[in-house]
Amino acid sequence: RPMTLPLPPISPRVDNPAVVVIGGANIDRKCQTLGTVVMGTSNPGTIRTSSGGVGRNVAENLARLDVTTALVTALGDDTEGDRLRCEADAAGVDLRHIVVTRGSTGLYSAVVNDAGEMIIAISAMQAMDAISAGAVDARRALIANARILVLDCNVPVEALVRAAQIASGSGVHVVVDPVSVPKAAGISELLASGMALHTVTPNLDELHELTGVAGSSRADLCAAAAQLHAAGVANVWIRLGVNGSFLSLSEDGAQRVEMIAASPATLVDATGAGDAMLAGYIAGLLRGLDEFAAARLGRAAAAITIESRETVSPLMNLSTLLDRANGHAEAHDG
Repeated sequence: RPMTLPLPPISPRVDNPAVVVIGGANIDRKCQTLGTVVMGTSNPGTIRTSSGGVGRNVAENLARLDVTTALVTALGDDTEGDRLRCEADAAGVDLRHIVVTRGSTGLYSAVVNDAGEMIIAISAMQAMDAISAGAVDARRALIANARILVLDCNVPVEALVRAAQIASGSGVHVVVDPVSVPKAAGISELLASGMALHTVTPNLDELHELTGVAGSSRADLCAAAAQLHAAGVANVWIRLGVNGSFLSLSEDGAQRVEMIAASPATLVDATGAGDAMLAGYIAGLLRGLDEFAAARLGRAAAAITIESRETVSPLMNLSTLLDRANGHAEAHDG
């Protein structure tokens, strides 16, 4: 069903950003080959540098979608940190709550092939160690008065747990991005601590790490999602790359699921697509869409992003997003 402009406005909780994102911010270096990858040797290619980090990307996409958003992250007092601060501020992200460290700003280096598909990436995010449970406690009021708290698993586990505790105690929905297979353990720690999570967003590899379910059939996805539901996750949104996504909701003990096809798009660079997808979903939830409709809005945000060489598309805004979602509304059921 087409989504019409304008969507209902977002109702804030007091004078506070609607979303607080606690997560990584770093400089992205994208190295792309000009031809087929040849392992074990140098490959002709191009190198682009841009602002990145899961938390930062989600925050910038949200700000571009007219969602008031505060970012809690750690940046070094260096040139890279200055760049990240300037670009996020220009996009409208509230940066008053960042932690400035003595170490270097985080760096993420990805190698993608000539088709824009990732081959390998290295994440040097030691700066995030500065986001401690104490640093989270110092931002208690900010978290407690948000509508949604977004956590990415670049954040140390003790800080993830403390942030989720503050949010849960104040009725704030908690959404968690696993970030990667090695860091997905942060979600397991959250669930083991008794936290109820609104949404988690694993890809297939991260889902396997979290549940032990390795298959990708509909039955496998249902079983893995049901396991996470039983552990305390209300909504499990599994990213399937070019195959779209699978969303499972737990409602009154019943499981509702939907396969969501990917929007048709010309792949330029897939980096940041998952972050945009999550931002579109959150923007939809805050404007009153149900989870399935919000996920389809997120699907459109991912399509816009993969058609850009930038980690966050400069074309991202609410009007463009709704046009894209409505243009591909016929592909959403399955």
